[in-house]
Amino acid sequence: PSTMFRAAMCRTAMRRLLPLLALSYAGIGPAAWGEIGVTWQEEIGTQKDAASCPEQTPPAAGQISYVHLWVDQDGETHLADCTVSELTVKKLPGGESAQYVRNLFDTIPGLNTSSVIVTQQLGPNPWHHCPQTQFVITLSGMWFVNTTDGDQRYLPPGTWLFQDDSPKHPAAVPGTRKAMHYSEAIGPCNQMVVQWDKAPVIGHPCPF
Repeated sequence: PSTMFRAAMCRTAMRRLLPLLALSYAGIGPAAWGEIGVTWQEEIGTQKDAASCPEQTPPAAGQISYVHLWVDQDGETHLADCTVSELTVKKLPGGESAQYVRNLFDTIPGLNTSSVIVTQQLGPNPWHHCPQTQFVITLSGMWFVNTTDGDQRYLPPGTWLFQDDSPKHPAAVPGTRKAMHYSEAIGPCNQMVVQWDKAPVIGHPCPF
């Protein structure tokens, strides 16, 4: 699993562990934990897992990352970890601090919005095309994407996927998995989908 997925699992482990640590510090041992429903041995394992969690740090200044699901000339789908380029520094409207900005609408030819959708994904979505060129932003919950080259990404809250493996992709072939991907939600997963009129392209990973 990716670092982001492991970090999300670590946060879950810590939420389970902290109440038990509080009881322990209060002098209440494992034998009296009762309804909490976990054993001392299980929690020792959880504590070790939590200790090995990657630290959660904010992004570096001027760095906005995203995952790109792209298609090669043979119709195979791939995943790339990308960082937005050509960011410029501008003052916030209040004038007290700065922000890094890139207007994709103005700088990417053909990137014209067509719809903004909020959705909650439940369970698996077998091999399929995306409806059209789109961004998918995870709002809450967790989901993952598999590509035909065998790659995978977990997408926890705050992650942004860009994809254009639609039925109109020049490498798509009906009746095959060319220009397709598999996705699945781990429990309910809330997403915002921003769809664009931009025509799908072959190759060109990390276009922004």
